[in-house]
Amino acid sequence: MIVVNSDSNKGNFLLEGNLKEILDNRRLLLSMKRLNYGMDEGKIGIPYKEETKIQILTEIQGILEKFGFSYELSKEAENNLESYTRELRDFFEFAEYARKIRNNEFSDNLSLINEFEDFQKVVKNHLVRRLYPLQLLSAFHLAFSQNACNFAVPGAGKTSIVYGAYSYLKNLPLENPKHVDRILVIGPISSFAPWENEYEECFGKKPSSFRLSGGEEESKNKKLEHLYSGNPAEITLIWHGAVEGLQSEIVDFLKKHKTMVIVDEAHRIKNAYGHWGKSSVEIAKEARARVVLTGTPVPNGYEDLYNLYQFIYPYKFKDILKVHYSNLVDMTKNSNLESERVKAFTKNISPFFIRIKKKDLNLPPIKNYQIPVQMDELQSEIYDFIEEKYVSSFLGNQSATIKDVLNKARLIRLRQAASNPSLLLRSIQDNLDKEDYDGLKTFGQERLGEFQNDSDILYKIGDYEKNYIPQKYIKTSELVSEIISKSGKVIMWTIFIQTAIRLREYLSSKDIKSELLIGEVEQASREIIIQKFNNPEDQDFQ
Repeated sequence: MIVVNSDSNKGNFLLEGNLKEILDNRRLLLSMKRLNYGMDEGKIGIPYKEETKIQILTEIQGILEKFGFSYELSKEAENNLESYTRELRDFFEFAEYARKIRNNEFSDNLSLINEFEDFQKVVKNHLVRRLYPLQLLSAFHLAFSQNACNFAVPGAGKTSIVYGAYSYLKNLPLENPKHVDRILVIGPISSFAPWENEYEECFGKKPSSFRLSGGEEESKNKKLEHLYSGNPAEITLIWHGAVEGLQSEIVDFLKKHKTMVIVDEAHRIKNAYGHWGKSSVEIAKEARARVVLTGTPVPNGYEDLYNLYQFIYPYKFKDILKVHYSNLVDMTKNSNLESERVKAFTKNISPFFIRIKKKDLNLPPIKNYQIPVQMDELQSEIYDFIEEKYVSSFLGNQSATIKDVLNKARLIRLRQAASNPSLLLRSIQDNLDKEDYDGLKTFGQERLGEFQNDSDILYKIGDYEKNYIPQKYIKTSELVSEIISKSGKVIMWTIFIQTAIRLREYLSSKDIKSELLIGEVEQASREIIIQKFNNPEDQDFQ
C-alpha cells in the first residue's frame, strides 16, 4: 500500500510505504519524471506550487491507478481535495454572477446593483471619456470577473472598455486582492500607439509607457532596466512574438507589480502548441488580472478558444471548458450550432466573455459595391492556365480542404494571378506580412516549380511584368481620383504587399500621392503617416 502525504512546509507531495515496486518500475518513473520527482529522506517527493497543488495530486493518483498500485490519501491530502472542491463550488457561484452581469440580468440582486453603482461612480470620476451603456456593462463585467474575454466587433471601443475596468480596479484599496496599478499589453506593434492615445483620450493625460518592442530597438539593458525598476511605467507594451525571449524577466516583473495583462488581437496566440501561446499562458499565471481582446475569436474553429481560456484562467480553464482540445477539434469538424454539446460548451464559457455585436452599435448600413474589371488578354491567359492546373488538383483529391497548407498556397496563387500576374514571380513569403504566411513558408519560390517547367507560361508572366499594367490598377486609379475630388482622402487595402508597393508606384505616375502602411515601414513612420492622414488641415493628404 502506498500512502500519498502532503508536506505543506516543503511544498511537496510524499509517496510513502513500500516504494521498491515503484522504484523498479521504469515506465512509471518515466511518467513521474515530468512531475520532477526526487528522493526525500527515503520517500518520493513531488514538488508543487499552491496554485498547481490539486492538478499535481490528481496526476499522481492517475499514474498510480494506471500502473495498478493501491494507495490511500493522508488526512492532509484529503483536506486539500475537499478544500479544492469547495473553492470550485465558490468559483462557479461567482461565474453565475458574472453570467448575470454579462446578460444584464442582475436587477434582482441588491449586492450586484450596489457594486455596479459604485463602479459607475468611480468610472465617472476618473474617466474623461464617457462610456455608453453597453460599454459600461462590458467594463463592469471585466472589473467584476477580473479575468475575461471581450469579443466585441471592431469599433465597439474595446480599449475604452478595458480602461474603464482598469480605472475601477486601480482605485480599489491597496489591500484589496483585486487592486491593480499597472498594465502590460501584448499585441501587434501597430496597436501600441492606439493604446497610448486612447489612454490620453480616456484619462485626459498622457500615459507613462514603455515599449519593449517596436520603433527604435531598445537595448536589452534598457528593457531589463524597465522590467526590474522599482517604479516602472504604468503601461508596458510588447509584441506577441517577443514575449518568449523575455518570459522569465516578465514573470519577475509581474511578481513585483499588481498588473493587468492584456492580449490584444488575441487570435494570434490561438495555437495551443505554438510558442506565442505558451509564453503568454506562462506569464498569465503571475498576472493580477487577465484580459483577452479579439473580434475574431474562432477564425478556424472551437479549438481556437482553448488557449484564450487557458490564458484568462491558467489553473481552472479545464473546469470551465469541460472538454479536451481534441474534442474541440472534433466539434469544429462536425459543427452543428444546434447540437447539444455545442450548446453545453457555449453555456460553460459564456460567463467569461462578452461580445458587442454590429447591430448593438446602431451604425448606419454599409454599402458594398462590386466593380467588375475585365482582365486583359494576356492576364486572362495566365489566370486560365493556373486555374486549370490547380482546380483539377482539387477535383482529383476529394479530401482537399482550404485549411491544407498546399491548397491554401494554391488559392493564394490564383488570387495573385487575378490581381497582378507579376506577383507569381515571387515567393508567397515575399507577398505576405510575416503574421499572414505562417505555415506557408515551404511553399515559396521552390514550390512554384509546379508550373516552372512550362517555359512558355513563365515567359508570358515575365513579359507581363515588363510590358503590362493590370487593369485593376487602372480602374483603381480612376476611382481614387474620383473620390479625392469629392472628399480629399481615401484608404485602400490590398491582400498582397507587392500589390501595395506597385500600386503606389502606378498612382505616383498619375500624380496621386499615397503612403504605405506595411510591415517593412518602421513603426515611428507609420504613426506619423496615420497622424498626418487624420489631421484635416494637413496638406500632404489633400
